[in-house]
Amino acid sequence: MKLSALLSVVCCAVGLFLALSAAHVESARHTLHAPETMFVFGDSFVDNGNLPRSDLAAESRQWYYPYGISYHKDDGSGRRHNATGRFSDFMVQSDFVAKMLGLPQSPPAFSRAQKRYCHPTGVNFAFGRAAVYHSPEVMITVGEQVDLFESMVKSGTISKNRVTHSVALLAISGNDYKTYYDAGILDLTPVIEGLGNQTVAIVDRLRALGVKRILLNNLHPIGCTPLWSRASKYKECDYIGNKAALQHNKILKQKLGRKKGVLIVDLNTAFGNIIDHGSKSYKQFKNTRKPCCEGYRANNYCGRQAKNYPPLYSLCPDRSQFFFWDDAHPTHAGWETIMKQLEHPIKKFLGIV
Repeated sequence: MKLSALLSVVCCAVGLFLALSAAHVESARHTLHAPETMFVFGDSFVDNGNLPRSDLAAESRQWYYPYGISYHKDDGSGRRHNATGRFSDFMVQSDFVAKMLGLPQSPPAFSRAQKRYCHPTGVNFAFGRAAVYHSPEVMITVGEQVDLFESMVKSGTISKNRVTHSVALLAISGNDYKTYYDAGILDLTPVIEGLGNQTVAIVDRLRALGVKRILLNNLHPIGCTPLWSRASKYKECDYIGNKAALQHNKILKQKLGRKKGVLIVDLNTAFGNIIDHGSKSYKQFKNTRKPCCEGYRANNYCGRQAKNYPPLYSLCPDRSQFFFWDDAHPTHAGWETIMKQLEHPIKKFLGIV
C-alpha cells in the first residue's frame, strides 16, 4: 500500500474514533443531570430558620442581633442587620452548597413554607440543636426530619421526579456527643457505634425514598470549637471531643465510604487545615479558635442582653479575621473558606464539573 493511501486510512480511523468519543461524552452529559432540587437535613450547621422565633434566649438567639450582622453588606439594603434564623453572621453551609447548584441560597425553611407546597429549589428540614437521639434540648431529631420529608413524598407534595433529580445534604454535627459529655460520660466509645449505625440508617432511608445523591458531612474536630475549648482559654483543643470525631468518621468511612450515591464531605480535614495551620495557609484568620462573639461568662451567650442594660457579650470588630462566629459555628468567612476547599469534590460528585 502506498504511503499516501495508508495515511488516508489512518486519518479516517482517527476521525471516526474522535467522532464516536464525542458522541459518547455528549450522551453522558445528557444522562448525568446535575441536581435541580435540594433537600437539607440536620442541625444548626445547615438550618436557615426552622427554629421558632421567640423572646431572646439561648435557643432563639439566631433571630436577634448580632446574628445576621454581615447580611446588609451583601444585599445592599443598608440595614443595620438582618437576622434570618441562621447561626452565623450571614450564610451557613447549606447556602454555600446551594450556590454550587446555581441557587442564590438554601431552599426555604420547612417551618416557614406554605403547607402542602414544595418550593422549586427544594426544602430545608434542618433544625438547630437537632441530634440523632432525643434529649431535653432537642426539638426534633434528624430521623423525624426525614419523617416530614417522607410524608411530603408519599402525599405527592414532593414529586418522585423531583426527588430523583435532587441532592440531599445531611449534617450531623456532634450535638449528641456534647450531651453525653456534659452528663459526665467521658468515654464516648460506646456511643459512637450507635450513632454511626443510626447515621447509616438515615442515609438508607433517604435512598429508599428515591434520593440518588447524598452529601453526608463527616464530623469536624468538635474538640476545637469554642464550646469545647473554652476551658483552656482557646489555647488547646479538647482531646475527648476530637477523639470521638475521629472514631465517628472512621465508622462512616467503613460503612458508607464506598456506597453508591453517597459522598462523605470531609469537614474534618477542611476545619483542621484552618485551625491547625491557619497562620500559614489561611492568613486572613488571626483567630482560629476564639469566637468573634461570646458571652462574658460561661452561662451567657452571643447576643444576650437585658432590656436597658449593656450587652452581656463581646463582639469582634472584624469578623473576617475570625474563623468561629460563636461557641460552635463558623463565621460567614469561615464557611466560605471551608467550602472553597470542598467545592471541587462536591461539584464532581454532582456532575457539575
